[in-house]
Amino acid sequence: MSLGVIDVGTTNIKLIIYDEELNQRYSETVNIPMTFPDNYRVEQDANALRSAFNHLINAARDKGVKYLGISTYRASILAWDRAGNPLINIITWLDKRGLEIVNKFPYSIMRHLPLLSSVLIPTSPIVQILWLLRNRQDIIKRVRRGEAFIGTLSSYLAYLVSNNYVNDASNEALTGLWHPGNFRRIDMVYELLGIPREIGPDVVDNINEFGEVNGIIIGALIADQQAAMVGEGCLSIGCGKVTNGTGSFVDAVIDRFRLVGGGLLPLLILKYRGNAFYGVEGFLPATGSVIDWLVKLGLLSSPQELDGLINVNTQGIVVIPALAGVNVPPRPCARGFIDGLTLNTTRESFVRATIEGIVQLIGLIFDRIKAYSRVSIVRVDGGLSRSILFLKLLATVLNTVVERQRDVEATARGVAALLKVFRGDWSLNDIIRGIHVNIELRINPGEEKLSLSRDAVMKIIKGMRCET
Repeated sequence: MSLGVIDVGTTNIKLIIYDEELNQRYSETVNIPMTFPDNYRVEQDANALRSAFNHLINAARDKGVKYLGISTYRASILAWDRAGNPLINIITWLDKRGLEIVNKFPYSIMRHLPLLSSVLIPTSPIVQILWLLRNRQDIIKRVRRGEAFIGTLSSYLAYLVSNNYVNDASNEALTGLWHPGNFRRIDMVYELLGIPREIGPDVVDNINEFGEVNGIIIGALIADQQAAMVGEGCLSIGCGKVTNGTGSFVDAVIDRFRLVGGGLLPLLILKYRGNAFYGVEGFLPATGSVIDWLVKLGLLSSPQELDGLINVNTQGIVVIPALAGVNVPPRPCARGFIDGLTLNTTRESFVRATIEGIVQLIGLIFDRIKAYSRVSIVRVDGGLSRSILFLKLLATVLNTVVERQRDVEATARGVAALLKVFRGDWSLNDIIRGIHVNIELRINPGEEKLSLSRDAVMKIIKGMRCET
């Protein structure tokens, strides 16, 4: 058992150990609670995460791991000193303190400039850095003196294992300070926003020798959704993936770096030895969390009960479960919408209508992505992907074949595949052709019918007016 992956999530950090055939042989999870210190603020205890990270590295060593890769959640900022001690908690991607910045002059004007419109949004790393500039001048002064660093969670973990201020390409590309097309710092952004040039680690390939800890070589570092694209074998045009956890991340491969809008995000999926793979992504904030909500209300006993709703009639009920807003089209104020309830409404019909609402919201994202990418197959992962009903409805909504691998931990599997390349067992072409992909289920469009139309959903969502 020589390959280990540490997957850092928003609520936990997980170690998975693989054998040479990429079969899981061991896993361990440590929960890292989020904190909510104030309105709109969502943090994660950086000291607790550091402790858990070190614990899992030691656990990997004890299990005989020789090579380790890391994936992290994205677009989250923290500061640390030269000894690696955190100076603040992690400002997570869920944190919206950036509203204090983007709604005030001069940023309220600057956010409409083409260069800045995609980065001056409340949850972006640039805006989190601007918040630190306004509120933590003590840290900024230490950064200018070379006594401290500011970076993404990935750059912090890279520092812990290497003692170097570096970041991987996939994570740094999402900061807005480094261009994923020409691989250079965006000088104009630094100048317009007054961001110190000391903030900006060296950027390296995703497959790279980051350091050695306790005899374990760190050979890969990559953002989580990009790792899932690798794990799903989605590095060629025509392939897309939908990760279904708390929310749903919808990604597809594109031919080159492109600026996109309408709630979509451009991605650098992977960079290695002069090769760069690009994608486009849309995000639905609430999917698995909607299932948890149904369980909490007593409408479901467990997610496994969903598959008993195959062929159930919705009785004309319309449910748009936008319980945490919608990004495509941009409607952050959107919330749940219910119509068509009668005295004859059953629990089964309501739950079925809710699932149809979820997949149609994913369909809105997919429609937008198709303007940039031709997708002929979609691969799925994440907890909700275990539901056959969900997958059948998804295939029908997307009008695309949907495939699921035997191992739904696509993020960790992607990192493990990168480690095989780092170690020289596989080539990059092996990854591109999907040598590591193991499909267990294939579903064609039309195996399950829908009563809710996409046009109806779009009309309802567009009617939810709010600040974007």
